[in-house]
Amino acid sequence: MNHALPPTRDVPPHSRARIRARLEQEVTGGRRAVRFAPLITAGVAVAAVVALVAVVTPGQPAGGDDVAVQTTAAAATTTSSRPAGPPVIPGLSPQRIAEIERGCADSAGVKSKPVLHQYLTDEIGTFALLYSGSDMLSCTIDGPTMPYNSAMAGGLAVGWLPGEFSADEVGAASGGDGGKPEYAGRPGYEQAAGRVTSKVARVTFGRDGHEVDATIANGTFVARIPHPSDWQVTDGWDRQGSLRAYDAHGALLGEWMAEWDRTKCWVDPDGVIVVGARDRDPTTCAPAVAWE
Repeated sequence: MNHALPPTRDVPPHSRARIRARLEQEVTGGRRAVRFAPLITAGVAVAAVVALVAVVTPGQPAGGDDVAVQTTAAAATTTSSRPAGPPVIPGLSPQRIAEIERGCADSAGVKSKPVLHQYLTDEIGTFALLYSGSDMLSCTIDGPTMPYNSAMAGGLAVGWLPGEFSADEVGAASGGDGGKPEYAGRPGYEQAAGRVTSKVARVTFGRDGHEVDATIANGTFVARIPHPSDWQVTDGWDRQGSLRAYDAHGALLGEWMAEWDRTKCWVDPDGVIVVGARDRDPTTCAPAVAWE
């Protein structure tokens, strides 16, 4: 299975959305369009240990799949785990934030109104992470052919987490050498992005001896590992590496796992399944943790 993040491409956004929706319907039978791989929670309290969940759906057309991951939940809570008020994005005017939100949403072909939670520029390029109540957008800004290019995980109950953190995207993109001329020289990279509760003080992302600390802001995290422009995503990529969340004292809160079990589920305080397999008996599900 190819788990490369989708490269920038010239397919019109609305066509891309229609193709994606058809593929998701065919493969998942109407399940959520979010891509999951497993995480397990740290902690050894016997009554609090729960298992793994993952739902895999196809990536965007003409590109590879990106895999996202989620943790497990130890206790249900309705306490807010995000800072009060709208996300704070330093250095961007309200007008520019609105442009990014609109451009990334149009690129993904979503009808929701995602809110910008992170915006950063590094040696890989400029990246934006956005959430609505049901969608996560992983958006490349000012790429070689498009001003906005979003990968999308849809159908999320964004207000709920299966633990203290949820990585809604973990994936990789090959370098630009050997592809279209306009991509030549662009670095390859590996990337993880998602949501955290206020208990999470640090998230690390490691692959093949490289480990980076994620940027944590507005209840979210983003971690990116750059590679040379001739670097290629290899078979079995998704079975390598690590993704871990820690509290302020350095205690491990959760860890990504390459193997997953799509039979698990998490419920809100009303007993409604909000994360994981929606066709399970809710009484067998673990309690979810609120993100709002």
